[in-house]
Amino acid sequence: MKKILLILLVLYSIKLCGQTTHTDNGISDKIMVLGMIGVGNLIYPEASQILYHYCFGNGSDLILDPSYIKTSPVILNTLKKMKVGDKKIIRFSQKEDWRLSYAFNPMTIEKYKDSVYIHQYIKFDSGKRDYTILNLCGKKIKVYDNIVHTFKCKPFTAKCSFKLNF
Repeated sequence: MKKILLILLVLYSIKLCGQTTHTDNGISDKIMVLGMIGVGNLIYPEASQILYHYCFGNGSDLILDPSYIKTSPVILNTLKKMKVGDKKIIRFSQKEDWRLSYAFNPMTIEKYKDSVYIHQYIKFDSGKRDYTILNLCGKKIKVYDNIVHTFKCKPFTAKCSFKLNF
């Protein structure tokens, strides 16, 4: 039931903002961002943590749980092409992995003998240039990154590491 209410909250705020969101409509922007954090916590927990930390955190590094990230097809395919000691910045299409794209895109991947380290400096665009496509139950909505600046945001580095299983 919570999941349905949160999805309805996001859809309602999208209705207030229109199909693309880059408004300066304070209350609906706040509702939209809070809805993305709430819904994201259930569906895209890594993205929700990043968004929450950016909007309400203190700028300290955020360490993400690697449970999903280490199984992502984007991560697995990239690691197959990397050698031990490689460090690579990757960008990918959201449709390759919607969940990962909401957390890390682009990202830096470092491959070591027994482990992987992934990180990205998180600082959302404050203009109207960068956007993310939200995929909500098959409905795709363009959300401009600047919407988060309705709160007093603080940039930070999101990190994730995990052991390689051979």
